Amino acid sequence: MSILMTVFLVLGAAATILFVAGYVRGVREAIATHADPELEVDDSGDVNAFWWQIAIAVVAAALTIALAGVNPAFIYLGPLLVIGTAAMNGLAFFIDKPPRG
Repeated sequence: MSILMTVFLVLGAAATILFVAGYVRGVREAIATHADPELEVDDSGDVNAFWWQIAIAVVAAALTIALAGVNPAFIYLGPLLVIGTAAMNGLAFFIDKPPRG
């Protein structure tokens, strides 16, 4: 097994653990607040809050596809983006402040 493959496996395992832990936390919080009649959620401020992160993700994906066509070594950027995305999704469950009524 190559060093690069080992690094990807370790990063993937860490991202998986973070994602699953965040998912479990999110599910528990959703179940706990589901029946709360006093809970009011105001999502009006979140509409345009993340446009720049989305734009960066789209540019990174397009750049990865373009670079893979230039040099085969760039094919490893795709799995790194996937691992990073899974880790950030898991982290988002921990950063998110649950609504309280």
